[in-house]
Amino acid sequence: MTLVIAGHNLEKKYSYASAWTNDKAKLNQSGLFVATDSAITKPLSHGYKTLLGGFKKTYSIPIKIFEPHFLGEYFHSYINPCYEGLCFIAIAGSTLTAQHVMNSINEHLGNLRVTHVRDRFGLGKYTVIRHCQKNPIEERAGIDQWDEDMFLSSDIEPIITADVIINNIEYSILESLTSAKRYQLDQDDFNSMYTEFAAGAYCPVSKIHKLYTFRMKQELNNEGIYEIGLVKEEIPWNKVAVLGMRSTFEQRAQEVINECITNNEPPAEHLFNFLNEAIDEVMDSGNGEIGRPSVLKLFNQNEFKKVKFTKA
Repeated sequence: MTLVIAGHNLEKKYSYASAWTNDKAKLNQSGLFVATDSAITKPLSHGYKTLLGGFKKTYSIPIKIFEPHFLGEYFHSYINPCYEGLCFIAIAGSTLTAQHVMNSINEHLGNLRVTHVRDRFGLGKYTVIRHCQKNPIEERAGIDQWDEDMFLSSDIEPIITADVIINNIEYSILESLTSAKRYQLDQDDFNSMYTEFAAGAYCPVSKIHKLYTFRMKQELNNEGIYEIGLVKEEIPWNKVAVLGMRSTFEQRAQEVINECITNNEPPAEHLFNFLNEAIDEVMDSGNGEIGRPSVLKLFNQNEFKKVKFTKA
């Protein structure tokens, strides 16, 4: 089992007015935070057994979006990235499922491409696609001629958004789970591969950070067979995302951030302290579901760094 707590990082921002009037500084959004335990456990008939500690449950994912390269008026290839950045993924659940999903996310986010498509009315637009998608530029390479005033920075920058990143993360998770459709999974199979994800990304266009959760679900198809689906949810600035021991600690974690907002206190370290209290509580009960080391990381634009750490 796992405990991951993620949310929007809120920091105090002082102004000259607040300094002169002794008013409290207002909380402003300043990236995202994620706090995790690091235990890998095995379920037993009477609880859990910790197999190892120090397992990494958050990952920074490189993002590369390539622009088309032309020789004269003709498309040649994708050589240079027009955007490079980072997002992060937090995991809770099956390590095998997570590894399979992470491979897909890395492959897709590291090979995004800018292209130009036309709808059925002949109207064109710039868009970002995966390297494995049908690409009209590549299909008509050496045939179509392109003007020099196309694919300018002013054309490309507005389409590079957090939604592009989040949507491709969602696609990567679903693609990774499609192989399960070939098998008739029972409840035990689903439980053994069940994994939850949290993803954080920065939007260069809106200048805001976005946080989402992705949770696996069972769906009954038209043939009466259960398949694996995905529930995607955006986490607003005043909420927390809890993975793993959600039923036990989500409400209490939300109460912590509610109190921080009421008291005008940045919540990241308070939630990290709560996570460590939760670990102590679980360990004192004799259950090995979660354990230390514990880690607090902050994500801001294209930086993902560890700021707090407790030893085992």
